[in-house]
Amino acid sequence: MKPLSFADLWHETLADTRALLPLAWPVAAAFVLLPQVAIDRFGPPLPMVKITTARVPATSAASPKKSVPPVSPAARPLFPQFPPNVLLIDLLLPALIGLIAQGTVIRLALDRRRRLARSVGEALATAARAWPLLVVMLGFAAVPIGFGLLAFVLPGLYLAGRLAPATALVLDGVGPVAALERSWALTIGNGWRVIGFTLVFFGWFIIVSAATGAVGAGAAATLKAAGAGGVGEIIAASLDGAVAALAAVFNAVALATIYRHLTR
Repeated sequence: MKPLSFADLWHETLADTRALLPLAWPVAAAFVLLPQVAIDRFGPPLPMVKITTARVPATSAASPKKSVPPVSPAARPLFPQFPPNVLLIDLLLPALIGLIAQGTVIRLALDRRRRLARSVGEALATAARAWPLLVVMLGFAAVPIGFGLLAFVLPGLYLAGRLAPATALVLDGVGPVAALERSWALTIGNGWRVIGFTLVFFGWFIIVSAATGAVGAGAAATLKAAGAGGVGEIIAASLDGAVAALAAVFNAVALATIYRHLTR
């Protein structure tokens, strides 16, 4: 398999994103931005990350030299502990809803390069029909990727790169299991390049998200001091949602670009 070119992927992704943004933005706003704002306002709050440790009896003043037993590493959780309702509503639900936007934009990006005339409504209908298959495929893919991430992270990233084209394959009519098998075959020799390209984009997303988050937090604090804290919270959530929606469009176009280059 010919190695992917980062430069070609980047330029084509940017060009297609600019061309498709007027069509893709309403879909991303409906299925990414609005759900995020709604969940931020009405969903359960994310708990503060707490590291639990074993209880250690306090030393008394009468015995200042009493040694304090070390805390066992097993007493500390490896990951933050989230209640099931938070995992479902704050994390899983937005991802499942956002799949419709991702599928729509991938379909539009593929059709644009294939010179196929398809309306946004038709692309949205295609994504909606494929949604159950996408959920099944991602469920299958999440198992090895999750175990890989637990095994020192890098194996999980590599597997994510190898299985990245599977979403576009499902939208092209391939079944969930066949899409994973085909994705594995397509990315031979390019697994690290695929995930590397994705991580470069993710780095930019973190920077932009941090900047807009700071602006939103400042606006929220100012409006709260003026007695309009609710409006400030909506503005902050809307800014975060807008960045997430733009990132979803760019990521979907990037997946379509990677898929096209691998199937040339």
